Amino acid sequence: MAVLKEASVPIGRMMFIPRQGDLKKEDLIIDANGQYQVIERPDCFAIKNAECCRSILIKVSKKD
Repeated sequence: MAVLKEASVPIGRMMFIPRQGDLKKEDLIIDANGQYQVIERPDCFAIKNAECCRSILIKVSKKD
C-alpha cells in the first residue's frame, strides 16, 4: 500500500488526489476519523469533509 496523501481537512473543504495512470475509485483505500464523500472528476478525485462541526484526518492509499 502506497500512501498518496494524508491531511487534516476542515469543515466543508476538500482534498484532491490527482489521477495517475489508470487509477480508479476502486483502487483507493481511504481511512478517515469522520464522515466523507468521494467525488470522481475527470482529472482527480475530490474527498470532501461531510462532518457538520469538525475537521477530520484523511489518509488515502493505493491498493497494490
